[in-house]
Amino acid sequence: MSEAIDENFAHIRRLARDIANKFGNATTPEQILRNELAGMFAVTVAATYEGIVKQTLISYAANFHEKYRDHVENDFGRLNARISIDDLRSYSRHFGLREWTGPTAPPKSKGTTFHRLLKEKREVVERRFRTDMVQNYENLFLWRNAYAHERTTSVTFRDVYEAHRVAQYVIRSFVKAFELG
Repeated sequence: MSEAIDENFAHIRRLARDIANKFGNATTPEQILRNELAGMFAVTVAATYEGIVKQTLISYAANFHEKYRDHVENDFGRLNARISIDDLRSYSRHFGLREWTGPTAPPKSKGTTFHRLLKEKREVVERRFRTDMVQNYENLFLWRNAYAHERTTSVTFRDVYEAHRVAQYVIRSFVKAFELG
């Protein structure tokens, strides 16, 4: 599954680089197109995340039984935007990932491996990028929804790409949690 993530995220990086190279010094008409591309790019990033989450859940279910995999595949066939942080936490509980225990677990925690990995990764990522990882993740979906439903973009292409650079670690933590079980 890690290879699939790397492949998907490499595609996003290549796409971002190509758009930046093509419209880096944009004239006014090109800037309008670049802003339109920002909305489309937010849709692309969100769809990529949805695909990775869906594939992670299906792969995890396949570890147990073929019928369970089929059931999960049918249930999550149309995941469409059901991958908020709360949704991801819920999936980790629903699929029975190991409970988060030990001295670092919050008291009376109902947390799982995903909760622990997300907390650990959040501290590192936020120190490195100096921005809120969860907020960047949520912003991508706000921008995606604004563009997909209203064709409005209030952000630049760079904003979307920078949010993805930080938010991708939410997805990486989710996949890793399911690999660990």
